[in-house]
Amino acid sequence: MTPRTAPDSAVPDGAPGPGAPVRVLHATDASSSGVLAAATAIAKATAALPGFDVAFAYVPRADSPSREEIAAMMDGHVRVIRLSRSHRTAVPAFAVGILALLARRRVDVVHLHSSRAGMLGRAAALVTGHRSRAVYSPHSFAFDRSDASASSVAVLRGLEQIGAVLGPRLALVSGSEERLARRSLRGVRTAVLRNSVDAAALARPASRRTGHGPLRIVHVGRVAPQKRPDVFGEIARRWEQERRTGDSALPVARFRWLGDGERQLLGDGVEVTGWLSPAQLRAELAEADLMLFTSAGEGMPIALLEAQAMGIPCVAHPVTGVTDILVDGENGVLDGTADGLFRALASLAADAPARRRMGEAATVRITQEFDLADLAKRTLDAYRALGVRPPLDTRVPGAGEAAEHAEDAAGAPPAPGPDTAHEEGVRS
Repeated sequence: MTPRTAPDSAVPDGAPGPGAPVRVLHATDASSSGVLAAATAIAKATAALPGFDVAFAYVPRADSPSREEIAAMMDGHVRVIRLSRSHRTAVPAFAVGILALLARRRVDVVHLHSSRAGMLGRAAALVTGHRSRAVYSPHSFAFDRSDASASSVAVLRGLEQIGAVLGPRLALVSGSEERLARRSLRGVRTAVLRNSVDAAALARPASRRTGHGPLRIVHVGRVAPQKRPDVFGEIARRWEQERRTGDSALPVARFRWLGDGERQLLGDGVEVTGWLSPAQLRAELAEADLMLFTSAGEGMPIALLEAQAMGIPCVAHPVTGVTDILVDGENGVLDGTADGLFRALASLAADAPARRRMGEAATVRITQEFDLADLAKRTLDAYRALGVRPPLDTRVPGAGEAAEHAEDAAGAPPAPGPDTAHEEGVRS
């Protein structure tokens, strides 16, 4: 199928009328890596539903796939709108572009992905009468980083609080991220929409590693401070140093970073692959023995979900999102220090049966709890739980419009819904 793409400035006019499709607009400025994978998965799932018209608007990053490749990620069923030709003008282009999109046509759901898009998009939704239809997924709060200073945390949390006034509806990608939002931000209305992967498609091939050659220890993603590449590099250099002293039984290991970015943050001793296509990334992961996930903050990392689906045990910092995936000692090891991560890696390197047992447990856990088979249903459940109007399962002309306009004009959040203990439910 030829991917559906729209000219950079072409957006159909008109507002939905009786019998019109449910219009959903996804928008992000984080058009690469995990955020792109998560957002396009949701868009693809909902676009397959009868009566849904889904669009995906973005500004490119230096490492973004092409517009055609992004369309192909959604099987060509989603209209792709690029708001800027260059990453150098991404911020102003997104601000102007999302405002123009919402001013020219009314949509039923505006789903904004990443912090910057969330702030700019909710402001645009407020002034165009879409406030009650705007849903924000940060995919990791910027203030939730274990390496951030207290002053930085305070400023970033303050910005998120301003954003919550612009639009209070948050769809969080993990239970721990939802709990963080409720602890940190006043007046938010939250629901959990877990990140998911295609577990069956990620099952490791029969040609998986047999244990010959150096141990392969990997990280996946952008080389950036959030991912703590300095810790990854420190552990790689310590591994080689201790192995060479003769005081350790450590095997020969290759530490590989699957991705690209600020390579200087890694230091010596780490191989960097550069940016990989999805197929290339899966081929690399198929050869990996262990994942060392050093991130200082996440929402729910797609890279970790994919590695676990492929049966790769993980050693990681116990940060938001990661703790939803890893059960310490079952499908990986959690430790908050570089020394603890090193010792966990060393222990697993010497224990192939433990790696195999953890890998099998990882595959089972992802298949049972994080598969995308029901992603469309969970997405609509989250939207409904957040009180997005009009109802997405019925299109009664005029239903909910008076209440919606009153709320948009007043700038106040809706009345709280039921407070439940279910992760997929609404929390107000």
